Amino acid sequence: MTFARTKIQPPRPRGRVLLSRPRVDGPLRDALATQRLVLVSAPAGYGKSALMAQQLQDWPSGVALAWVSVDADDDLPRLLECLVAALEPYDLPWRSAPEALVAGAGDANGRARFTAELLNALEATDVSHGVIVIDDLHRTRDEDVHRFLESLVDRLGPRWTVAILTRHDPPLALARWRAAGELAEFSQDALRWTRDELAAWLAAAGAAPERLDALLARTEGWAAGVQLALRVGRGGASIGSERAFNDFLTEEVIDTLDAELRDFLLQACVLPELTAVRAAAVTGRADAARLLERVEALGLFVTPLEAPEPTLRLHDLFRAALEQRLRLERPDALPQLLRRAAAGETDPVRCITLLLRSGDAAAAAQVLLAATPAWITAGALPTARAMLALFDAASRERLAAWHLSQCLLGWAQGDFATMDASARAAEALGRSAGDTEVADMGLGYRAIALNFLSRRGLRELGVEHLQARAPAPHVVSGVALAWAHIDEGRFDEARQCYAATLQHLERSTEPHLWYQGNLGTVGVHIPGMGPLIERWIDGALRVSGEQPLTLKAMALMTRGWHRLLVNGDIAGARDALEATQQELRWLAEPTGVNALASVLQLQIAAASGDAAATREAMQQLLHGPSTGQGHRARWIIANFIAGCAAAVGDAEALREQLAVLEYTPVDSALPGLHAIVIDIARGHVAWLRGDDEAAISAWQRAVADETGLIRTRLDAPTRLFLAAACARAGRLREAAAPLVGWHARARLGAAGSALFARPVAALLAAQAWRGQLDEADRGELERWLHRLATVAVPSQPTPPTQPTPPDAGTTAGGSVGVLSSRELEVLERVAAGDSNKLIARALVVSPHTVKRHVANILDKLALASRGRAAAWYRANV
Repeated sequence: MTFARTKIQPPRPRGRVLLSRPRVDGPLRDALATQRLVLVSAPAGYGKSALMAQQLQDWPSGVALAWVSVDADDDLPRLLECLVAALEPYDLPWRSAPEALVAGAGDANGRARFTAELLNALEATDVSHGVIVIDDLHRTRDEDVHRFLESLVDRLGPRWTVAILTRHDPPLALARWRAAGELAEFSQDALRWTRDELAAWLAAAGAAPERLDALLARTEGWAAGVQLALRVGRGGASIGSERAFNDFLTEEVIDTLDAELRDFLLQACVLPELTAVRAAAVTGRADAARLLERVEALGLFVTPLEAPEPTLRLHDLFRAALEQRLRLERPDALPQLLRRAAAGETDPVRCITLLLRSGDAAAAAQVLLAATPAWITAGALPTARAMLALFDAASRERLAAWHLSQCLLGWAQGDFATMDASARAAEALGRSAGDTEVADMGLGYRAIALNFLSRRGLRELGVEHLQARAPAPHVVSGVALAWAHIDEGRFDEARQCYAATLQHLERSTEPHLWYQGNLGTVGVHIPGMGPLIERWIDGALRVSGEQPLTLKAMALMTRGWHRLLVNGDIAGARDALEATQQELRWLAEPTGVNALASVLQLQIAAASGDAAATREAMQQLLHGPSTGQGHRARWIIANFIAGCAAAVGDAEALREQLAVLEYTPVDSALPGLHAIVIDIARGHVAWLRGDDEAAISAWQRAVADETGLIRTRLDAPTRLFLAAACARAGRLREAAAPLVGWHARARLGAAGSALFARPVAALLAAQAWRGQLDEADRGELERWLHRLATVAVPSQPTPPTQPTPPDAGTTAGGSVGVLSSRELEVLERVAAGDSNKLIARALVVSPHTVKRHVANILDKLALASRGRAAAWYRANV
């Protein structure tokens, strides 16, 4: 959790708010039970939060309450993270990891998916009614927040209500909901205290009834003004406005407090919420707990929160008045107090804001740098962007930590020009400060950026000689250098470089660094790289643990590529793909990894020789999630499809993709591979139309570029097809030439892609290779040809289980046998009424793991809710 827990803790009603106001209470209670949206819109001090908390405090059991308080810097990812946490006690039956859904909600498609899955989960939750309260919505400026809320309210089921508390009407479809009778509004006029209500308040407070008319005229029924006037206990000027209230509050309350309590509040007012521990840290008072008890007992302008420890929240107007007085009396004290408040703040957004207010941009940038990897891992890129934007131009220019954070964001967004500029700035600042760690980190990020930009000057950076002690600079620069070695055909250097990189990476347990340390599918097929790739896979899975991270899906997917292209193990690749697809569904199908999994599925189908499955996978890849935008992404997809089309003899698809490869500009292909992939594809087109000479000519050009051919992943099949073309043309001696060294290739794990040459296996097996190849090469070749001729594989991997939409009419179609033993254990405890937390404690697993088991159970049994699953268990087990 990256936010302050107090953001999802509702106020605890006390004092005047316990007074009955039938004029407001009845309609509000009815609205909360029946309407889609309840809007309480009034200026500060009208008691919006207290009124709502009073209504909800004594609702019957079975009614859910999720309360989210909005801060000034909150964007949609933070709001959604808070909302998911606020709903956690009710064990929503999520079908995808809510953390992953939040991570993907940064664009319109992701926002739509989060909203749809939230609505389904709310509808399937076992509660009689639920209320989601969004308090202080006026504080956010993020338009995506309003878009999400409008979509949520539009489609909300009848058992849930959204209540918005705000100082002004939000930009939502209020007119439409009002016309449809789905909106209940409580405005400033509705919240004013009437004469009769004030009379009851006076009586409850023990005040003289003759003060009623003067109090009403002076406050105009404004709750904050009434509370203040009653506290002061004497007449005076009107306090019916915020400005008048602030002046009066300062003079008649703050300045009349005893010195001890006044001094305490002036210092503690910098805290978002007051607890004994945090107030003591800021004020230096060991007796902070006693003073907080006095603050609450005196009925000052604070709201108790429902928190594990006594917690008070100052009213905004009271806080503003205290801070104004502090600035006047002790302007030099405020920065130090803000820094003390930041020191105890676990919410990085609040911490950064406090430090920037204190003038300590350097410390704020360090917090930013520490928080950015977690934000990026969680998909909270808007939060990272917003925090970077808080720093002024002068601070950005001089703070290396700001630039390093910008590098991380640039990398995540694919903005490598910005990444390069910030990396250069960070490196220069580190050098001038004598900070090797910072300078080397900047250098590492420069290397990554150059890899994606032009690679010119990469070798001159000197990243092989970093002096940093931390692993991160070595990891990012090592990956960049390994990529460069591969592109240049320096495979031995690439292996050595990546082996050294893994040594640094294995010193870290940070998921984001393991993601950065992934050589990717670029290195899977490089001869001799297999053991290193396996080390990365094992480490990434270990670091991921039970967390809902795309890192785990990437590791499983990489394992599938490795098993197929290195080991030639179709069954093992299929198992890895199935595990990847299950992980991706739980992770809400992140686009990048999902696209790579689609490529793997295509390759498995083609390697199996299944033409129908290959064509289906081609269409899925062409029309499904993209691996990226622009010519290069399209070129990469065309290269994969062309190779797989050739493997199953699909001439039409092959010609279509060859046209794409030929159309792509040279600088949009991977460096050095534009011509060779065209030659390979042209050779296959010629082979399929029976033109052996044209095929031989094209493939011989490809084979002549040995390192380029290896980089294409098509080294082994191209050599086999070339040998077959020569053999079919009656040129057996020439046919043997591309197969020389086959034994060595197999030993280095470079022969697995021979599976894509299945169409020529029989032709090659019929040739007399004795005397044409040495015994080692001939023996290895014959083993592979026999394997290609005899391996029988199901046409397609089993598709991942798809979630069943919540439906009151859903009937269970599963049986006990479809559940694992662990899922049966979880289901038994669900049937016993245990919450996710209790189940996790009993089974010694994380609540996240329990959540995923519940999702699997509901999917396998085709059920919509935990309640239906419990009923199924009682009926069938």
